[in-house]
Amino acid sequence: MLSFALDGEGLRLGRLEGSIAVITGGGRGIGRAIAQRFACEGATVVISSRTEAEIAAVVAEIEAQGGKGLAVVADAMERGSARAPVKQALARFGRVDILVNNVGGCIGMHEPFGGGDEGFEATLVLNVHSAWWATTAALPAMRDNGFGRVINIGSTESLRANEGGPTGYVVGKHAIVGLTRQLGRDVGATGITVNCICPGWTDTSMVDFANTGQYFGISAEDARAHAAGQCAQNRIMEAEEIADTALFLASADAARITGQVISVDGGFRL
Repeated sequence: MLSFALDGEGLRLGRLEGSIAVITGGGRGIGRAIAQRFACEGATVVISSRTEAEIAAVVAEIEAQGGKGLAVVADAMERGSARAPVKQALARFGRVDILVNNVGGCIGMHEPFGGGDEGFEATLVLNVHSAWWATTAALPAMRDNGFGRVINIGSTESLRANEGGPTGYVVGKHAIVGLTRQLGRDVGATGITVNCICPGWTDTSMVDFANTGQYFGISAEDARAHAAGQCAQNRIMEAEEIADTALFLASADAARITGQVISVDGGFRL
């Protein structure tokens, strides 16, 4: 878990002091690390997930360190629910400064043909539609304020084809890149930036090397070693390293960076 910098009066505010940040899929993994890092830097974080216990635990951790958080139970697969974290942030705090579209994944990954039509379509909804729904809920208020940061979480699968698929996930993550670039162009003159972070292999619960190894007929240890060996740095990323880049893109330092796709992958398949 991240360590918060404290002074005698509680949480020491930093680069995001006073900001309101919404992070979807914030109950674990990369989303959790981003929520904690943003709170450490002074943001009030609104985090969403379908699993109430997970996001409640993250908010409790943040508040125990003197930060501010709000947990919103939301289903990214349903339009109205996917927009709920943004709408609740607007209702409670009057604005959204930062939106991190982190929720994503693959439905039917280990099923034949990635789960067929149902799995393919559901995976696109989870990765692309959910980001669109949350972003379009946030953009009007960001435009009114003349400021906003939208950070999409893609994948190394956003940038290339992947041997063995899964097709729906690869297509969805490619679409996130297109969404990032087009939205960046559309809102470029309004004070809003839109960027995409593409993590490589990252040590989270979403990456199950036992299942991956079983799929390819190797052990979990060999699957992990193979994944690390695909990177120039021969290592698996940590969620906190993705959060570092998210913090930079959310900060004033990145005001002139928009429409960009930034890999944080240890040199994956160079």
